[in-house]
Amino acid sequence: MAYRVTDDLQGYLKDAVLPRLKLMHKPESMFHQGHKSRRGTLTVRRRQRNLANIVFLDSAFNELVNDWIEEHVPNRSLCLYDEDRKTGERFTVRSSHRFNVPELRLPAASDINRVCDWLDNFPLQTVQRVFHIMFPATKDWGFVTLDDHGGCDDDNFKKFHWTDVNQDHPDIHDLSVTIACQPPWILPDESMWQFTQLKSLPEGTTRPLRGKERLWGKLWDTCVHNQTPFFILTSYQQWTFGMFSRGWTTAFVSPVIDAQSRSPTVMHALLYWLGSALRAPGGFVQPVEVGVQTSSFGMTKPNQLTGRGTCS
Repeated sequence: MAYRVTDDLQGYLKDAVLPRLKLMHKPESMFHQGHKSRRGTLTVRRRQRNLANIVFLDSAFNELVNDWIEEHVPNRSLCLYDEDRKTGERFTVRSSHRFNVPELRLPAASDINRVCDWLDNFPLQTVQRVFHIMFPATKDWGFVTLDDHGGCDDDNFKKFHWTDVNQDHPDIHDLSVTIACQPPWILPDESMWQFTQLKSLPEGTTRPLRGKERLWGKLWDTCVHNQTPFFILTSYQQWTFGMFSRGWTTAFVSPVIDAQSRSPTVMHALLYWLGSALRAPGGFVQPVEVGVQTSSFGMTKPNQLTGRGTCS
């Protein structure tokens, strides 16, 4: 018997592992087609930064994610259809055979736009549906694409923005999340790991920035420009989750999570990080010593977040 995802969201997410990204060519051959020459050449515009500390969250991050999912994601029937018949939002990442999720097939990725198609259609679409079910007050929040002003990095750096699509004021920016994507032939596994291990971003140095430093600089520029302290960096195959402190002087960054990881899954971490940005109960809170004030999730009371009375 096939169940609806909404009969057990927690059970669905337990086995909702991202499908493996299909590439048109092997990464090595893409380097020879001209991609390699542009690797690590992100345009970094701002010169004065004071990112003095980058704090690696180690395995404690995974425990925080797993605990939050277990406590806050419902494991009972919510009496809802899997697809929102008004908006068309639906689940696209398949899970165990007991859940009825139609298969979605996408063409193999030959450039960053195709990689972003996989990113948008699988994890982002599904997480948006889950989040709106868990937190109905966020129905106006969604993922939108962000333009790179000047277009210098369009072929190796794309951005999505999790935000309230109907409002634009400082509080909304502060609660929003920037999702940055580089394709795996530009950001291989080793480079992602090196990115998470950097301790600070040098200011005023005369030497050329290394690839991991340039990537931090690009993210810092992007987040400061959009005033979004929470960010996610992904190649689709690898993911890391981070945030900047107020004043933009300290960053926190998670261990790298593989697309096929199961404890936590990418979907688990995405839900946790979006919830943390919106100050959901139990979300990530920066240490007090960095001077960040914290508050509770103000859109609705915690015991009402998953409450629904009738099928819709």
